[in-house]
Formats: sequence, C-alpha cells, structure tokens
Amino acid sequence: MPECLIFDLFGTLVEYEAGRTLQDFSRSYKKATELGCAIGYADYVQVWDSAFLKMEHATASDNSEFHLSDVCDLVVVELMLDATGKAKEQLTRQYMEDGSALVSAVPGATGLLKRLSKHYRLALISNTHYPPMVHAVLKAMSLTGLFEVVTLSAEVGWAKPHPLIFEFTLEKLGLSASQAIYVGDSYERDYKGARGVGMDCQLIGRHARVPRDHQLRNILDLAINFETARK
Repeated sequence: MPECLIFDLFGTLVEYEAGRTLQDFSRSYKKATELGCAIGYADYVQVWDSAFLKMEHATASDNSEFHLSDVCDLVVVELMLDATGKAKEQLTRQYMEDGSALVSAVPGATGLLKRLSKHYRLALISNTHYPPMVHAVLKAMSLTGLFEVVTLSAEVGWAKPHPLIFEFTLEKLGLSASQAIYVGDSYERDYKGARGVGMDCQLIGRHARVPRDHQLRNILDLAINFETARK
C-alpha cells in the first residue's frame, strides 16, 4: 500500500465548468467599466477569452504555466483600461471570483479525505492560473491543513503533465514515486504525468488507454480501494 495519496482538484474533488460560457462575469465587467471599459459585456468576455488563448498558445509547447495576472495584463492593454497596481489586482480577483462561482465539492469528497487522512499522508497537485482560488475552495470544503503539501502550477511555473510539478511534490514530501499514488481525472494531464515520473495513478472515469484496475467510477471508489484495505 502507498504511504501517500496525492490528489488532483478540478474534476476529481470538485466539479466545475471547464469553459467560460455559463459563468456570469457581470461583476468583473462592472469593475472594468469603472476603469474605463467602453465595450459591451459580450465583447468584454470575448477579450478575456482571446487573452487566455494567447497565453495558452504561448505556453503549450513546454507546459509552462501562466498566472491570471498575465492574462489580465493583456486585457488591460486591449481595453486601454486605467488599471495598474491595486486596481489590476482587484480586476483579476473579481474575474476569478466570477469564474469560480460554479465550482462545487463532489458529494462525499470531504468526508472521504478526512477518513483517508487517518491512514495515509495526503497531498494535492493542481493546475491553476490563480492560487488564491484553490485555497478558497479548500477552505470552503473544510480541507485547509489536511494536505501536507499543496503544489499549484502557477506557483511552481509548470503545469501537469510536466514532470517537474510531480517531482517537486515528491521531493517536498521526502518520498519516492513508488511510495505515492496520484488520483486524477485526465488521461493526458494526470495519468501520463504521474506515470511519466514512475508514480502509479488511479483515474476517475472510463479511459480506453488505462487498465481497468486503475479506473474509478468516482472519488468514492477510493473507499473500497484504500480505506477498506487499511482496516
């Protein structure tokens, strides 16, 4: 059995809207108009989408990570906003707060993690452009302090599946890859990333290229695989 279980966040422990079509960015738009935005709401959202695409294209080749503030820099220039320092930080924060409104905990995930923490060391590796949002989600789920190590892509500069984000976490834990199992939901980011550094991986969902004994219907399957095994 592993010494440590390392978790993905989005799509694994929390449900979220991957695109930006269902979110309501009206509070962010209001802040932008206060800073001089002179275009309509739909065009405003499109400017953010275009800025994200530019940053994603620029970092796709090496899986380096960018911060939401980098996206906001492009938006501020495109819209010619009077936003520097604190004003830009407020716009960045408001945009992410609007965008994360649809994030919600997977039912039963908090209780499961607290039970697993009695038998295993726990850690988290998550891709994110805005670390404060992750910490807010963990606080809302009453998980603050439960993870021994929390590694966020925007803080280390590399996004999954880059090996360095996994190796950094294992080094912080003082563990070898064989002593930990990663739990995620993406074949490309989570399974290939973990396996690329020699770490086992359990993947939520059905994946044609993943052995069936490495697949979970949902996060609660871990209760069968790991919680029961330690009793």
